[in-house]
Amino acid sequence: MSYGSDMQIWVGDLDGHVNIDAISRANEQEAAEYALEVDLDDLGDITLFSNHTISSRKLYSRGVDPEQWRWMLHRAEKSLGQTDPQKNIEESFLKATMSVTRRYAVTRYASFERLSFSSAITAIFPHGIRALLFSYMAGEQSLSDISCRTDMQRTLHLAASTSNLTAYDQTGLVQRRLHELASRSSCTHAHLKLDKGRMRNMLSLSRLYFANRECQVRSAAKLHELELRYESERAAEKQGFDTSQKPTGRKIQNWRLRSLRPLTFYFPFSARHSLKRLTTQNVLGAGSIGRQAAANELALIYCEIELMRTHAKKMAKRSG
Repeated sequence: MSYGSDMQIWVGDLDGHVNIDAISRANEQEAAEYALEVDLDDLGDITLFSNHTISSRKLYSRGVDPEQWRWMLHRAEKSLGQTDPQKNIEESFLKATMSVTRRYAVTRYASFERLSFSSAITAIFPHGIRALLFSYMAGEQSLSDISCRTDMQRTLHLAASTSNLTAYDQTGLVQRRLHELASRSSCTHAHLKLDKGRMRNMLSLSRLYFANRECQVRSAAKLHELELRYESERAAEKQGFDTSQKPTGRKIQNWRLRSLRPLTFYFPFSARHSLKRLTTQNVLGAGSIGRQAAANELALIYCEIELMRTHAKKMAKRSG
């Protein structure tokens, strides 16, 4: 046996050189693959709500390795906090889910409704929607009187307090009051002269405000009630062949049906599936949810959001 350069060894029996670095890399790769297999076997099937599971190998095929999963699970555990074992963990899970998905949902809603993100994120807060509403009214001569602002503040509160209505119908109360106030002004047919584009945006922002409020539920039962309310109204609209007017005044088939959706519709897929499993478990009477299943579900949501962020960064880098 004789030695050559570049970490190669001459093997007489083979009548050639053997690359030591290549052998080392191959051994390291084999060891890493073996360690990964052991890690995936160790994680096994991950328990979810409603007796569902997801395998660690399926997660890995989607881009989540064991190390990433453990980190996201750690984050989920921290988000759930030190929940009293005797207390139903549903509230903690729902609160954490709404918190982590809200920004994503608002972004999707804003894109769908052609709103600026800044105005949309402002609209989810009580003081924010009031500021946006008052700004809109100040730009309309027939609504600029301070008495109109006081009236609309009461209308906002009344609409928000009418919990048996969907966000769409709560927004309808705001729209009707705006038209009523405009029609009372000294301007002839003032309610017909309201800027249609600005009105459309204001109503979309109002609907976002109410939609964000209504999904702040504390139990799977309340979440299921919200889902049923929307399903019932959408079914009624389909039977009625809705041809409601768009705020711009132009007739659009199924305009109300298009807008009759809860904010959860704009959540990431993982969150929507998780909430569906949660309500299914509740409807089936399969007992209260376990902390581990709740942490796993929340970790899945964290994983999807992180994967989307990574993908967005790659796309931005390519386009840049």
